[in-house]
Amino acid sequence: MTENIAAASHWLEFAVFSGGTVTIDLARCEACQAKPCLDVCRIQGGPLVRDPSSGLPTVRVSLAEIKRGVCIECLGCELDCELHGMGALTIELPLAGFDEYIRSRTGMLVYRR
Repeated sequence: MTENIAAASHWLEFAVFSGGTVTIDLARCEACQAKPCLDVCRIQGGPLVRDPSSGLPTVRVSLAEIKRGVCIECLGCELDCELHGMGALTIELPLAGFDEYIRSRTGMLVYRR
């Protein structure tokens, strides 16, 4: 469904329900043999699929459907891409109050090895 994706040269980016975005560097994906993001997304029923012509990730539904909740924002694609792929996928999600929480913890020892 290439007509439904926001792809600029070698980037695929789409908005998700929470107001966040999923961004994939398709140039990095070209060198990835495993494409683990596609496996985890398929298992979760998410929007990512392999484009039959290029072999790269694309979406199986319209951008509007993804934004309505087809992507469940499980973060599995990002984690698997980082661990078993090329680190080409990033997810940015809005976390209300997170910055304030971090500021309130400044100077506190939270964890140290």
